[in-house]
Amino acid sequence: MNLIDVKNLLFKYKMYSGEKEEVIEHTAIDNISLSIKKGDFVGILGHNGSGKSTLAKQLAALLKPSSGVIYVGGMDTAKEEQILDIRKTAGLVFQNPDNQLIGNIVEEDVAFGPENMGIPAEEIEMRITKALASTGMTAYREASPGALSGGQKQKIAISGVLAMEP
Repeated sequence: MNLIDVKNLLFKYKMYSGEKEEVIEHTAIDNISLSIKKGDFVGILGHNGSGKSTLAKQLAALLKPSSGVIYVGGMDTAKEEQILDIRKTAGLVFQNPDNQLIGNIVEEDVAFGPENMGIPAEEIEMRITKALASTGMTAYREASPGALSGGQKQKIAISGVLAMEP
């Protein structure tokens, strides 16, 4: 069984014209199909605006397909009742980590996801420690994310996803 199956994915962003208040659709993904097995490493390449981030958001169930289907771990991303389970399976780190960091100190950011998943506090503490160690950011546990470099912020965002154990 594939970990990810995408079949005939089409996604259109809807934009609204201010003058005439009409809806304008922009096709970001047009009829993509792909399968990814567990353990595969896959790179998605393309120019700015080619749909890479939109595809990643689709795989993490942050966006719903306009048409076509996406299965992550056998779960359909278009089914509302499966979205939380999909988000526990597929983690996403945004290109700009400032869009993902919200805490006053690093450990708050890393704990955010597991806390929202209802993980017990003792388990969250262990996950924070493990995630920060795996990204080499243990020494920054009590630091302010705003005082970190861009690369360090990316590592904290990755730690936050790892702490959710997708």
